[in-house]
Amino acid sequence: MIGNKKSMLSLSFILLFLIPVIISFASAKPDGITCEEGQGGIIIQTNYMTLKIVESKPHFIWWNGNQSIADEMYNVQFTKIQEFSGDDNILDDKMELTGISYNLLTSDWVTEIDEGENYVTVTLTLSGLANGAEIQFVINMYSEDKIIPGTDQIVEALTEVKFDIIINDWKFGPTATGLALQTFILESQQRNRVRIRNSTVSENGNATRTMFFESEEYGSEKVAYYEWANIADIYDGAVKVDTIEVGSAFFFDGSEGMGPGVPGMTTMYLTYPNYGDDLSLVHDPSVGIYPESFSVALYTLPIIGGLLLTTGIVMIIRKRK
Repeated sequence: MIGNKKSMLSLSFILLFLIPVIISFASAKPDGITCEEGQGGIIIQTNYMTLKIVESKPHFIWWNGNQSIADEMYNVQFTKIQEFSGDDNILDDKMELTGISYNLLTSDWVTEIDEGENYVTVTLTLSGLANGAEIQFVINMYSEDKIIPGTDQIVEALTEVKFDIIINDWKFGPTATGLALQTFILESQQRNRVRIRNSTVSENGNATRTMFFESEEYGSEKVAYYEWANIADIYDGAVKVDTIEVGSAFFFDGSEGMGPGVPGMTTMYLTYPNYGDDLSLVHDPSVGIYPESFSVALYTLPIIGGLLLTTGIVMIIRKRK
């Protein structure tokens, strides 16, 4: 009888510690997307990745896992859009940046959130600009791999966020040869040494370009990325009328792309040649992480911890017997 009581007591202890493990396991499925809007911006989260849209503006911070903060946080900030002039469609120098200009981070954006069964879409809209233009960032996270229509590109489920940059009804100045979208790329925590580098043709092919984040903390592996297509589509209303090449320009003002101890920021411009007035441009960059570069999937940590704790309890009970 005493032995049975001891067995029941041991079983009760085991169940006591197993229940949280079972609950963690049940809630630790590596799928599903949540979206929350708060004072600091909008958070889109999966068990693999968290994306923050800072103050509901085109400033994106993302990191590994679904914790509220991380040792490494990757940033892309779209800060300014401006016309440029020159003798070709390439932005060769900052001196070519002329004409109308808008600061994207000080402007007031309208936000719309659409949550479906397999996706979350956040649309940022900036309208009422002086030249009659409207700018949108349409941010998409999917719970299933998504093929981009008309291409062989796939948006990776739960680990990648695709967003369309849409420029509607831009009226170009008389000397404008194109538009330049200023972008800051950095790792903001500065706790680990993170290198930001441009991709090679062998890594990307001819369809896309990528800025990689490589971390010494994870064996100098690629841990995150910012990627964009080398082409953009032009529409007249709902009708596609042209496809243009997207350029990129880098102007280094000092030590960039490394940290800590230096600013760790890369400044680049996405450039679009003058495609005509009163049309719509659609370009589709994306940001994401490489979950395989991180040693343990974060959603499994509660399970592992619970199992280790349970094993320890069982061993203690056995020794007391």
